[in-house]
Amino acid sequence: MGDVDDHAIVIGAGVTGVLTARALARRFARVTVVERDALPQEAAFRPGVPQSPQIHAFWKRGIDSAEHLLPGVTRELADHGAHRLTVPRDFLWLSPVGWFPRVSGTADLTCSRVLLDWVLRRMAGEDGRVEFLEGSQVTGLLATPGGDGVRGVLVRAAGSSEPRTLTAGLVADASGRRSDATTWLAELGYPAPAVERYDAGFGYSSRYYKLPDSAARDWKAIYIQTSPDTPRGGVLVPVEGGRWIATLLGCGEHVPPTKDDQFLAYARSLRSPVLYEALREAEPLSDAQAFRNTANEWRHYESLSRWPRGFLVLGDALCRFNPVYGQGMTVGAMSAKAVADAIDGMDPARIHRDARRLQRVAAAQSADAWGLATGEDLRFPWTEGRPPGAMVKLLHQYMNHVVAAGNVDPATCRTIFRVFGMNAPPAALFAPSSVARVLGRWRAPTTSPAVTATPPPATSPG
Repeated sequence: MGDVDDHAIVIGAGVTGVLTARALARRFARVTVVERDALPQEAAFRPGVPQSPQIHAFWKRGIDSAEHLLPGVTRELADHGAHRLTVPRDFLWLSPVGWFPRVSGTADLTCSRVLLDWVLRRMAGEDGRVEFLEGSQVTGLLATPGGDGVRGVLVRAAGSSEPRTLTAGLVADASGRRSDATTWLAELGYPAPAVERYDAGFGYSSRYYKLPDSAARDWKAIYIQTSPDTPRGGVLVPVEGGRWIATLLGCGEHVPPTKDDQFLAYARSLRSPVLYEALREAEPLSDAQAFRNTANEWRHYESLSRWPRGFLVLGDALCRFNPVYGQGMTVGAMSAKAVADAIDGMDPARIHRDARRLQRVAAAQSADAWGLATGEDLRFPWTEGRPPGAMVKLLHQYMNHVVAAGNVDPATCRTIFRVFGMNAPPAALFAPSSVARVLGRWRAPTTSPAVTATPPPATSPG
C-alpha cells in the first residue's frame, strides 16, 4: 500500500456524502465524514440542507442504489412512515397534454428529506468504519509532496480560528451546491472546469397539511405539470407522520407565493382543480416556505486535462439539477454505487492513483438526467443558457408526440416513467417498438390549453 493512508474523507453528510462513505468503507479501514453542521440526533432541519422543507422524490434507481449500499434501508424508511408509491398508478398525473393513464411505470419513495437524511446517517454510522466529524468545515486540500495529488484536508472546527490537518488516501467532495472544490483546486495549481448552466427561473413554495379522511379517495398523490403555455404546477404527496406535503411550482413571472391566502389561490389557478380541492378542506400544519435556487449546473471536472490523484467530486458539487424533476438524490445514490462498483477489489493505493477514472465514472451517472432536465427547461423561452439548436428543437417536437402517445397508450406511458425514474435510458423512447407506438398515435393532440376531462380512475396493479 506504500505511503497511501488507509483512510478516506468525505466532505458533506447529505444523501450523496453518506452513501459515498458507505461505498468507500468497503475498501478503506476508516472513513470520516466531515460536516459543517451540527448533526441532529433525530429527523430535524439543519442549515446545510436549505431545500429540505420542499418535496423530494427518490426514484427506483436511487432506491435500489441506496439499498445496495445500505441493505434494509427501504424497509427502515417504510417502518418510519415513508410511502412506497407506484408511478403513475397511484397518482393523478396531469401532463402538458392530459391525464396519464394510471399504469405501473416505476417506483417512488416519498418522505421528508429530514427523515431520509437521518435514517441514512444512522444506518451508515452503524458501520464501525464510518465516523462523523460534525461542526467542522473543510477549508482546503493538502497536496502530496510531488504536487500531483491530494493527501488530505484542512479542517476548522466551529469556534476555532486555526485549522488542523486530516490525512487520507482519498478525499471525496460531496458538499453540494456550496462546494469550494474549484477554489481548492486552483490553490493547488489546477485550472477551473468548464461550467454549463441553464436556469428556467423555477421557484417552489411548500407546506405540510393534514388531509381529512376520505374513503372515496382512490389516489395517493397528485402532480400537475408545468408547460411553457401554463408555467404553473403543483404536487401533493404523503410523507411520514400522517402528513402530506404540498408544493406549488412555477417559473418566470409565475413563481408561487408563500402567504396563506395566496397559496390556496395559486393552487386554484392551476389547469385542474384537483389539487385545490384536496387542500381547501385540509388543515395546514406549517407555514409555506420558498426555495428559489433551482438552476441546472454541471462543473465538468471530468474533462480537465489534469486531475489530482486521491480526489473526487460527486453529487450536487459536480452536477446539480432543477429540483422540479426530482433527480438529484437519485443521481447522487447512483454515483455512490458506481464508485463502489468501480473500486471493487482495489486497495487504497490503487484507488488513490485511479481518481481520474473514478471522477469520470461519477460524472457519467449525471448524463441522462442532465439531458432530460436541461432539455425540458429549454422549452421555456426565458431560460438562461445556451439556446436550443435545431436538434434540441426537433427532439422537443418528437417528445411532444411521445407524451401525447403516453396519454392514450399504456405501454408508452410505462416507458416514459421508466425513463423518468431512471430505470431505463432516454434511448428507450427511441427504440423501434417505442417509435412505432408513437407514430401510430401521431394524430393525438400535443397541446392542452384547458383540462376538462375527469382524472382517470385507478387501475389494477400491473
